[in-house]
Order: sequence, then C-alpha cells, then structure tokens
Amino acid sequence: MNAELMMGVMSLMPPAALWLSGARRAWVGWAIAAVNGLLWLGGLAFVPGAQRLHWAIAGAASLAACLYAGYVVQRNASESARVAEALEKRRRNAAELKKGLEAAKTRSKDVETEQREVQALYGMVKGMAEVMTWDGVRPKLEAAVEQYLRVEEFAVYVVEQKATDAMRLLARRRLSGSPGATWDTLSRWMQEGAVAMTVARVVTKPERAVAVPIFESDKLMGYFYARIPKDADAEAMLTRAQTFVEEISFAFRRIKLFQEVEKFSLVDGLTGAFRRRVLDERLAEEVVRAQTFKTTFCLMLLDIDKFKNLNDTYGHQFGDEVLRRVGEILRGSVYETDFVARYGGEEFAILLPRAEPAGVLRKAEALRKAIETAAFDLAMQRVKVTISLGIAHYPRDGATADAIVRQSDRALYHAKDTGRNRAVDVAEIPRKA
Repeated sequence: MNAELMMGVMSLMPPAALWLSGARRAWVGWAIAAVNGLLWLGGLAFVPGAQRLHWAIAGAASLAACLYAGYVVQRNASESARVAEALEKRRRNAAELKKGLEAAKTRSKDVETEQREVQALYGMVKGMAEVMTWDGVRPKLEAAVEQYLRVEEFAVYVVEQKATDAMRLLARRRLSGSPGATWDTLSRWMQEGAVAMTVARVVTKPERAVAVPIFESDKLMGYFYARIPKDADAEAMLTRAQTFVEEISFAFRRIKLFQEVEKFSLVDGLTGAFRRRVLDERLAEEVVRAQTFKTTFCLMLLDIDKFKNLNDTYGHQFGDEVLRRVGEILRGSVYETDFVARYGGEEFAILLPRAEPAGVLRKAEALRKAIETAAFDLAMQRVKVTISLGIAHYPRDGATADAIVRQSDRALYHAKDTGRNRAVDVAEIPRKA
C-alpha cells in the first residue's frame, strides 16, 4: 500500500472518530483509535526505511489525535448522561411538584367543603335550639338537610305523642312513589323485608336510600329516610346521615320535653298567659260566683289579624315572637283581678269580673291601640301587628259559660268580617230579621 495514501487515511481517522461517535456510540471513537494503531504499527513493516521516521511521527500524532477524540467523545457522553440524568430528575421533581399541587388543591377543596358542612351543621343546631315547636323547626330542618347532606328527596318522621310505634310526618321533599313517602308505606316495607327499625342501613331495593332511626338517650324520637343521589357513595351518605340525626335528636328531645311540660302546666310557655283548660275551669267558677252573688263578668276574645300571613312571610320564629309580645302586652295591661289566657293558636281570652260594658269597650280599645303601636322589629324592618276583639257579658248575652263563649266568638268574627283591627260588643251586632 502507498505510504502517502496510508498517511492520508490515518489523518482522516481523528475527525472520523469525532463525527461517527456520539453519546450513545462512544465505543466507535475507541474502535477507530484501535484501527489507527494497528494501521500505524502494520505500516512500519511496509514503509521504506527512509520514510519510517516520518511514518512513525505521523502515525503517533494520528493515534494521539484518535485517542484524544475518543476521550472527548467519552467525556461528552458522560456529560450528556449527567445532564440527561439531571433533566430527568428535574422532570420527576416537576411531576411530583405538580402532583403535590393538585393534591393540595384537592385537600383545600375538601377543607373548604368540610368547613361549609361544619358551618351548616353548627347553624342548623343553633337554629333548632331557638324554636320550641314542630312548625318552627320544620323549615330549619329542611334547609339543613339540603345544605349538609346535599339531598333533595327525603322525609323526616317524629314519634307520636301517645304512641311509640306510630310516627307522623314532620317534613318531606319530592318522594313521590317512594316507600319513604308515608309512614304507613315505610313501616310496611320494613315489616315485609324484616328490616329492624332501630338499625341504620343503606337500602338498595326498590331504590337506593338511607334509612336512619333518630335516637336520643336510647329513646326513639323519629326516623329519617332519604334517596341517595345518583353519583353519591352510599356508605359515605349513611355516615353523614347518622351524624346528622345525632345532631337533630337533641332538638327533637327538647321540643318533646317542652310539649310535655306545657301539657301539665297552668301557664302557656310561650306567651306567659294561662292555658285553655285553666280558662275553662275559671270561666265555670265565675258563672257559679256570678249566679251566687248576682254579679256580672265579661269575656273578651281577641285574635291576631292575618297571623298566618305573618308566619308565611316572616317565618315561625317571628310568629312566636309576636305571640310572646302580645301575651306580654295583654298581661301588663289588665288588673290583677282580670284573667288572661291563650285560647288557642293566635287567639287570646280575657276574663274581667264585675266589668261594665262601657268600661270594657274602653279597655278593649286601649288594648287594640297598644298592640297596633307596639314595635315588632325584624332585622331592619318594622312589622305592623293588629288585633280584632269580640266582647260578651254575663248574664246579658248568655246564661252559661258556653253561651258567653259563643257570643264573644260571634262578636270577634264580626270584627274581623267588618275590617279587622277593631273591637265589637256582641250587643252592637244588628239582629237578623
């Protein structure tokens, strides 16, 4: 082989080593260096003696260049591997950071949801603690179910006052066609399926629902039934429902205790006036007294005008406040010998011994004005409240307690039919021809 040609080939090997090598082909550079070395050593046997020195120098330089090229390629490969590893580590860190951020966002949303639920639960318990009647607790209960449990189809039942195996409906939303729509269908479904009423459970047939008894101190207070939303987890819903009924059970117990105390008390717990049965007893006694001593008395019945509208517009809590204030005003506006009672609902009765018609009319007008001018405030709004009154006298308008009540009631309805916010003596009503 021509020495010049061989030297030319060797001179091309270093750049070839650089060009053909790479991060993943570092061995190519070393292979070219090995070929260069073999070619250099082999050429010494064929090159004429006069050219051997030049050949040795040129071959050594080419070999050194190839070795350096291999070193550079190897170094670059190592650097590339290090950079690639660093980039991969950074990518993994970025992925973990992104995953952590997403988890943090999820936890943040969960915390916000839990906070809203806790606030809803706290507001529910606080709101229920402010009322002492089933009518008053119903709207608060419905709002709490929708906000805390996030269900729109449910029913809540409470144990009847005189029976422990029968329940009456307290609240219901959109349960048409469901076994939980009435207590009759729900109790029959439990009996047919041998379902224990005292155990909370997830229902799967005929629909997905939760059925949870409401206990307070091991005493059954009511029952909660709700359809499970389509995408909701049944077991999670059952857990939340159990937490929910644990909170409302105390409110149920308070209302029942309040009713029991009221039943056996002489005074109405809300208005401070005497109860209806006490009025009946007192009225019978007053008739006997008047007959014995030839005296008179007056019975005044009064009714809060459009009370149902007040309840519907401003809520039962405001309605209870109106009843309380009216009772307070009435009790503070009569003599000690007079007798104020809550006749029923929004009706009151005042028994006035030895009262004359003219004086009673003045007293009735004073009571009417006192209620009309009283301040009934709700938030920033002042609500006007008025009453209508009916008056009857013994023995002028009747010889028995029942007759006096009927005549007083007749006068009351005449006052309401002729415009409300007025007092009417039954003697003023024209007799029908």
